[in-house]
Amino acid sequence: MARWELGKFDECLDLAGINDAGLRKSYRACFKLALKTDWTMAMAGAFLPPQYRPAMAAVGAVVRWVDDLADHRKGSVARFSEETHELLTEVRSGYSAHPVRAAIVHSIATFALPVPALEKFVATTRGDIGRTEFATEAELSEFARSAVGAPVLLGCPLLGGPSDDPAFDHAVLSFGEGLDRVDNLRDISEDVARGWLGISTETLENCAADRTDLLNRRPTPAVLQALRWEADRAEALLSGADTVAAVLPPYGRAAIETMQSLYRLHLRTVTDDLPATLRRRPHPRPASLKRLAVSSLRSVFDAVPPPRVEMAPACPSAAAPAVPEQLHDVRSWASHRAISAELRRCCEGADDTLLAPIQNHALLPVGKLLRPVLTVEAAGAVGGRTDMVLPAAVSTELVHVASLIHDDIIDGDHQRRGRDSAPYRFGADLALLAANGLVMKALQGLSRCRERGVGAERVAQAFAEAGRTGEDLARGAALELNISDDLTCGVDTYLEMIRLKTAVLFGYACRLGAYLVEGSDDQVQALSEYGLALGMAFQITDDLLPYDSTSQAAGKDAASDLRNHRPTLPLLLAHAHASPPQRAELHALWHDTDCERALPAVHRLLQSTDAMARARDLAVAYTERAQSHLDRLPDSPYRKRLRHVARQATHRIS
Repeated sequence: MARWELGKFDECLDLAGINDAGLRKSYRACFKLALKTDWTMAMAGAFLPPQYRPAMAAVGAVVRWVDDLADHRKGSVARFSEETHELLTEVRSGYSAHPVRAAIVHSIATFALPVPALEKFVATTRGDIGRTEFATEAELSEFARSAVGAPVLLGCPLLGGPSDDPAFDHAVLSFGEGLDRVDNLRDISEDVARGWLGISTETLENCAADRTDLLNRRPTPAVLQALRWEADRAEALLSGADTVAAVLPPYGRAAIETMQSLYRLHLRTVTDDLPATLRRRPHPRPASLKRLAVSSLRSVFDAVPPPRVEMAPACPSAAAPAVPEQLHDVRSWASHRAISAELRRCCEGADDTLLAPIQNHALLPVGKLLRPVLTVEAAGAVGGRTDMVLPAAVSTELVHVASLIHDDIIDGDHQRRGRDSAPYRFGADLALLAANGLVMKALQGLSRCRERGVGAERVAQAFAEAGRTGEDLARGAALELNISDDLTCGVDTYLEMIRLKTAVLFGYACRLGAYLVEGSDDQVQALSEYGLALGMAFQITDDLLPYDSTSQAAGKDAASDLRNHRPTLPLLLAHAHASPPQRAELHALWHDTDCERALPAVHRLLQSTDAMARARDLAVAYTERAQSHLDRLPDSPYRKRLRHVARQATHRIS
């Protein structure tokens, strides 16, 4: 199977909307670097939609770059740490001027690739510098899952993989472990020559194999038994690809199945002559590789017709051509890709060096972009042109992120979206100015809708709506401060607070999209009420996350509400329905200075008072109310997606 030609790769860059000369050069460098690894990326990448291939090349390049850095810096962990720290800092900021890393950072930000997977890979590779063996199977397994499984997980969004799915992530890491164990067997003759063992001491001892025999490449019966055991383990792990492929779209499934087939071919080549594997690295016959490539391509193109997918009108002009759209993953939606591209243009167009890095840190990498997605989908739901509202959609994200920075300043939180908050990283003073600057940028975005064909009167009304929404957000934040440390404030006061602080922005985002494209008064009102109800459900669910998930899953400090004495709905319901002894215990936990220690006890108390179930029921009721308002809109793919968002609002705590 021929590897991608550079000219064809340039066409992929065009389709991906990557026009900046410096960035294109960086992607070409990634492409060349990635293909130095082996056939795996080339064969799997051939199945991806063309506009995703540059990002997959960047994933392959970062793996090669980190591995080469470790190999070239043996004995210099400090130097490796310094250079990879620069990479991770650039990833978190969303920008790099490095000739190779620029494309890597751009891909991670544009496609919301999981940064924790990259961090895990880097940390594991750093720990491997100077290593010569693994004592136990558990140690080897953990290494393989992080050294190979984590990079595979990093690229899974490009294959159409789901986000925030622990079962899927586990299957990917297990499959990656299988890939690494096959590579260890293929490379064993070279590895033992340099004193490195990819088979654990535990396995050698279980097979009564002498370590010295293996290092001297002597094919004793015990050594061969250890190799067979390792091959059987690798084959079992490769079967995990079936679980991964089952939830992917056709192109992603074909890519994973091709990787599985390729590594099974490598494994057969090893096991066909184990003694020879100790003497030299085995290679599959070219004819076998050719048959694999042809059969893989034929199977996907014969069995899977080209997908026909309804796309938002904005996206062909704003982002990339149509690709299969998965309803369960907002990041695969056409609206999300268009907004992501528009947001990146907004970030890249900044001409200051003081506030822009702070704003980019808060905005990138992009997440689900829920509020701007609602704006675009609402415009489509009333029959409007979605490209007309893209600047307005981005403005809702700017306002939202600005409000998050304000929250982090008030609460003193150090973590936001799984990494340093802007105030913690850059200081509260500069973060406050950066947040205020985002609000001003949001207003500029509204004015740019005139350039997209929105009438002046509609834009003027949108400015008025933005002003009222901003005032409500401020009132909500003030009310939250006013009721802090007050478990007796009551549920009604809490609901008014989250209506102002969270739900009004959801309602505004939906109302804005429909109004700017001249939806009817009833349609605009229906979408406004849908957004308000959705926002209420979303915030209640968010309040439940620290007690239903880990801090990492919640994306923020799980003990933050306790530490800052914010009375959320579960706590208020527990207080209202608790017995006197339970209420006394709740007050004691509420004032416990060790919030992390108190959190499990609070969780148990919420369960025993049925506060969790009551809060969850209220969130579901708001979700159902949101969906009922959609019945006033004509049936369309846009309405279907809006209904899906409502259903998913409470699934984060299921």
